[in-house]
Formats: sequence, C-alpha cells, structure tokens
Amino acid sequence: MGDSVLLKLALPELKYPIGSQPKQKSAINQYSGSEYISIVDSILKPDEMIRVRGSFLGPIMKLSERGLKLSAKMVYAILTRSIVSVKENEAWFHFGAQPMRFSIREFHMMTGLKCSGALEGPRRETDRFNWELLKGRSHKLSDVVEQLRNTREDASEERVCLAMLILVESILLRKSKGGSFPLEYAKNAQDMTYPWGKEAYIVLLKSIQNAVANHLENKSKFELQGYPLVFLLWILESIPLLRNKFSKCVPTVEVPGPTYLCEKYTDVENPSLDRVLQVEADTKLKVHCILPSIPHDPEDDISIEDKYSDELETLKDVTKKGYKLTADDWENRCVDTFETLDALIQMMANKETGQASTPIDEDSVNEKVNRIIEVMEENLKSMKDRMSLLEEENMHLRARVSELEGNNNVFPTNVTQQ
Repeated sequence: MGDSVLLKLALPELKYPIGSQPKQKSAINQYSGSEYISIVDSILKPDEMIRVRGSFLGPIMKLSERGLKLSAKMVYAILTRSIVSVKENEAWFHFGAQPMRFSIREFHMMTGLKCSGALEGPRRETDRFNWELLKGRSHKLSDVVEQLRNTREDASEERVCLAMLILVESILLRKSKGGSFPLEYAKNAQDMTYPWGKEAYIVLLKSIQNAVANHLENKSKFELQGYPLVFLLWILESIPLLRNKFSKCVPTVEVPGPTYLCEKYTDVENPSLDRVLQVEADTKLKVHCILPSIPHDPEDDISIEDKYSDELETLKDVTKKGYKLTADDWENRCVDTFETLDALIQMMANKETGQASTPIDEDSVNEKVNRIIEVMEENLKSMKDRMSLLEEENMHLRARVSELEGNNNVFPTNVTQQ
C-alpha cells in the first residue's frame, strides 16, 4: 500500500476524455465594448483624459482601442478541455494533454489591473461625492454618463472618478447589454485604490465556470461576461504555437517597470476549430502550465485563498520538472513515477546537448544515476508533505467522529427513558 502511494501520483478527472471533446460550431455572446472610451473622451478635458490613460486603465484602454476580436473557436477548444477541480477561484484546462492554469495571477499579468486588497468591508473615501445616481438601488452606464455630463468642469477629481467608473463597467464588468450595476460599484469608484482587477476576474471566472458546467456539447452559443478577451490572450500566452500562428504582436521594448502582456497584442485571427486542433497535434507543441513571471511585477504572487487539491499539485510538480503528460496518463488518472524518470532524464540530456534524441552514454552513468536520485528525492519529499497534510486532516476527522459517537451514546438513553 505504501509503495503504491509513492509509485503512482493521482491526476484529476477531465470534463471530457481526450478524443471525445465536443466539436460544435459555437458562437460567443459577450458584452464588453470600447465604445465608451470615445464618449468619455468627448466629455473630459485633455488633461483629465491624460490622467485616465495614465491610470491602471491605461493598458486595457490601449488594448480595447485596437479592436481585437474574440476568437470563439480558440476559446471553445479550451473550454471543452476543462480539468475537473475542487478549486472555486481558478480554472484548469489542458491542450495536447498538457495542463494550464487560469487564476487571478494570470488575469493580473494580462491586464496589469490591481488585484490585491479586500473587496468587502468599509473603505475610505467612499462618500466623497454626492452623486445623484447613489440615490437608487442600482444604476446603468447611461446614469453615470449623465452624472459626468452634469458635473462642474472645475471638479476635475470627481470627473476623473466618474470617467474611470464608466470605463471599468463598460469594459471589465458588463454582464449583459443595457443591464444595471450594483450601487456599490459607484461607491467604490470614489476610492482610487479599489482593486477592480479582483472584481473583474471574479465576474469573468464565474461565467467561464458556468459555460463549462452547462453542457458545451449541446450549445451552439454561450456567453462570457466581464472581459473575455483577457481569457483569449491568456490562451495565446500559454500556448506559444497558437500565438505565433494566429496573432500579431509588437516587438518587445525594454521600459522602466513591468510591461503587461495585453500591451503587445495588435491583432488576433479567428481560425477554424480544425486549424486549432492541428496545432494541438503538433509534435513541437509546448504549453505553459504556469506563466513565467513578468520582471518588476509587484503583484506576481497574487492569489485567492482556495481549497487544496493534491492532484493539481501533482500537475504543477511534474510539469515543472519538464515531464510531458500523455493521453494514457489522463486515461489511467495517474502518473507512474518510475515510468517518467527515463523521460525526465532524456529531456535533461537533450537540453544539454541540443539534440533531438541522445542515448545514455556509459561514461555518464553516474551522472544519470545521480539525476534519478535527485528526481526521486523530490518526489518523495513532495509525497511526504502531502501525506502530512492528509494525516493532519485525518486526525481532525477522527476527533470529530469520536465527538459524534459520544453524542450518539447519549441520545438512545434519553429516548428509552422518554
């Protein structure tokens, strides 16, 4: 029993087994739009508009004005490759059998939006302005635009706050066409440090989870709320072959501070599903499970507290070591530690020599053995850490069972006496 635990690492379940994913001609309803940028520009003074563009909204405004279209086929291909997980605050997918994670960190990396900070509880500066729209229970974009038009020209701070609220709601938070927004959004807009990125991520993530849950095989159309273009660009960043084939990017330029990933995309193609699947079958396919860090990013470690998954930790561990998962691994729902060792060693050798295939040389047997030992030690350490967590949970469960058994021993006596 103990040996089997160490030899095999469990994998999570797939929403659809590899090879059985649905292939619908799907379209996406989305509501995010850039039309309000020009509306705001027509109302604000030039110096006020410069302030807005210099804010956290700068990268998003630049991206929205480029007119990139959402590729329904690429998004659909990834949604139908969902990995089943207990996680509530992130989503996992696979492409070419390789796992990829979409979390608030990836959302921040794509947009540059502030994602740290609490969404609930009292915040400072939420009653700075006496806006007419604050008298209702909710509001529409048209209410905020009207409020901006009626605000005095010398109230620059107030006008900038209203303009940024319009852009946040129209680009990042829209759930329907012409729908209303919680009154709380207008209150939070008065605090320039509010973490809109976290709010926008949750709106987008929940709509992605709903789309996956609502039987994509039977849908010719589904909706994504919030800013789904971010999800598409994350797909392109996670799968470089898709990015190289179906998008155009500006050359990378070294600038002070972090450069967020959305800023480099100038065009995205809308390929057929067959062309996307051809990329998936490419032998040179590489997938980033976790996107590499952006230099100087102050929120590189941003995360939301979530349920622990031993199976997802396995995915992160084996991909970090360079192992390429196979369809058989997913079918068996496990990775065999010993079977992966040779593949890992071969990858190390290929990386050193730059050759496509290199047999193990007798002169380097000791080196290879040492690498086997290192990989095994890493696996053992990882398993021990996880077993410790399981043992701790087991102790809590035993204590709870003992408590319940104690209560059960009391109740029958009382019932008999009655």
